[in-house]
Amino acid sequence: MNILIPTDFSESARNAFRYGVELYGLKHRYFLFNAYEEPSSNVSSMVSLRDILFESSLDSLSEEREAFLKEYPELDMKLVSEYSDPAEGVLHYVRSHNIDVIVMGTDGHAGLKKIMLGSVAGEVLKKSTVPVIVVPKNYTYSKPGKVLYTADLRDESIEFKDVFKSVIEQNSSSITILTVTEPGQEIDQEKAEKGFKLHVSMNGYDHNFDVIESKDAGKAILQYMNENKFQMLVTTPRKSSWFNRILHPSVSQHLAEHLTVPMMAMH
Repeated sequence: MNILIPTDFSESARNAFRYGVELYGLKHRYFLFNAYEEPSSNVSSMVSLRDILFESSLDSLSEEREAFLKEYPELDMKLVSEYSDPAEGVLHYVRSHNIDVIVMGTDGHAGLKKIMLGSVAGEVLKKSTVPVIVVPKNYTYSKPGKVLYTADLRDESIEFKDVFKSVIEQNSSSITILTVTEPGQEIDQEKAEKGFKLHVSMNGYDHNFDVIESKDAGKAILQYMNENKFQMLVTTPRKSSWFNRILHPSVSQHLAEHLTVPMMAMH
């Protein structure tokens, strides 16, 4: 697999890189990506400044590689420096270089809130065509033995892409498929049938289903996740009504304060 990890040379980005390597191992290729732009200026100075920024980006990427190779000597690693808008640069590179998954860091509570409110990482999370894993800044790698997968059983389907299967198989993960319903609402026959299809599609994987009632799906999922000590949250943004709701500022504040484990957004 090809795994892309954007970096701004912060500790958060380094932590995300280490998480990606620990999660997927050394059998894959890692792309350390840095995008840069110059501030507004006149044409002549812009050309000169762009050259300086390019050299600075390459130098910093090389330093990062040297440090990571000391930790992971057998790592297959490629450096990428691009002059572009950071979010658009990542998305374009993913489309044109067969990237399978993106792993991104956050800056803790404030950074996670920014993700949901439209930061560079937020643009990538919402527009990516491949799975994106966001890693809280201070998260210490823990084997994802328990994975929480959110499904509303409407148009939901789990497509076992390699990036998801690799996590499950490499870590012998058990999966809980969680559905949140409105108080008093029962699972109708149509949703039950879709749940059974999920069960069939997950044949061979350790999995179980659970249903909880709440008027606030986002808060209910996070509470369930924390109480049951899951090591990863998985969702499908384009099909998940609760994920779309957390983009609202008032709900994203709650998410920013409570999401403490990595989240994989399946696209």
